[in-house]
Amino acid sequence: MRFSFREFPDPGTDNVRARPIVDVVVEGLDIAPQACLLDSGATAVRFGAHVASICGVDLSEAPRTRLAVGGAVVSASMAEVNLVVADDSESYAWTAPVWFCDPWVPAFGLLGLTGFFDHFQLTIAAYDEWIELTPIN
Repeated sequence: MRFSFREFPDPGTDNVRARPIVDVVVEGLDIAPQACLLDSGATAVRFGAHVASICGVDLSEAPRTRLAVGGAVVSASMAEVNLVVADDSESYAWTAPVWFCDPWVPAFGLLGLTGFFDHFQLTIAAYDEWIELTPIN
């Protein structure tokens, strides 16, 4: 699957730049795919807690912790959820542990090592601004 970089704002600034971002469908909610930054420095997949609420993910009994994300300390709850990524010709679905965080400032989710990078072989061509994902089966 191949994706072009997309322009997104830097959190807290007026700067906009092209970034390696893909849309991910969470828990089958096709009408609200989540824009997600590929982040090799993130240890896991992270979304704002509002995403769990929108997708009907119950966090009432979820494991909880505090995490540092983008310079802020957030409360995070983890749930195993179904994720799908697709381009114009193919798609790939998997189940992953996802940390739903509050508060959440970025305009995108984060796709990290556990739950994303461990499911794909990834090529990033930053100069040409594209990403290629090959599922690891």
